[in-house]
Amino acid sequence: MKPIDLCIGIAVREGGYEVATLEAGGAPASYGFPPSALGQAVLKVFLAGQERHLRLAVSGDAAMGCALSLGGGGDRDVYIVARRVADQAAELARYASRAP
Repeated sequence: MKPIDLCIGIAVREGGYEVATLEAGGAPASYGFPPSALGQAVLKVFLAGQERHLRLAVSGDAAMGCALSLGGGGDRDVYIVARRVADQAAELARYASRAP
């Protein structure tokens, strides 16, 4: 991870999107978004507002669809992660920070 990268873990759940952000040398910050089209739209706006390289790690229910929806455009790397590897948002953000 480069110091300018922002690593984001997204755990897709039936109850919504659990999101954690991780900057170089920092602790994860947590956010939640509702499990609706509006919730996903707000998450897209949140990601679009980041003006640096993003590294997204996504896991959970409908992770593939979420990753495809959120990964397009911009300067982003997207990793789809099996739940057995990491399934909590903070773990996923750490995974994104270590991914090649």
